[in-house]
Amino acid sequence: VVIGLVYLAGLLFPLLGVREKRVAVLANHTAMFDTERHIVDMMHAEGVNIVGIFAPEHGFRGKADAGEHVNSSVDEQTGVPIWSLYDGNAKCPSDERMKAFDVLLIDMQDVGLRFYTYYISMLRMIDACADFGRKVIVLDRPNPNGMYVDGPILDMAKYKSGVGALPIP
Repeated sequence: VVIGLVYLAGLLFPLLGVREKRVAVLANHTAMFDTERHIVDMMHAEGVNIVGIFAPEHGFRGKADAGEHVNSSVDEQTGVPIWSLYDGNAKCPSDERMKAFDVLLIDMQDVGLRFYTYYISMLRMIDACADFGRKVIVLDRPNPNGMYVDGPILDMAKYKSGVGALPIP
């Protein structure tokens, strides 16, 4: 299996022009380039102009507990600002942060459950990017449970929430 990140690093950086753009990243601890390097660490080392990292639930490096408020900060390894989506506010970026970048790169592996917050953070960011005319690149990763599709469809009238946002099983 070749994941999207491999294509990005080897082939798509020049095609997408991410070296010339202001790039924001929505990622968590699963966004590993290889067994030892995170995508942000790799991109930073390659000279990509990363202006900010949007952090979903559990924080950028995955150290916060479920539902815990996560303050915005600076990534110790790269010096890039971390913009928390779980700081107790609307779970959406401010206008100021949306204007700070040209391209949003999303890389978060999930387990394919409709009641996880990662895909909901991704949906919110894609909607915000559409509102602000920002480009979005979503990197694919294999679903570790991809062979199963099961369960009732979410009743949107009764149960739509921050942990269930789409009518999927």
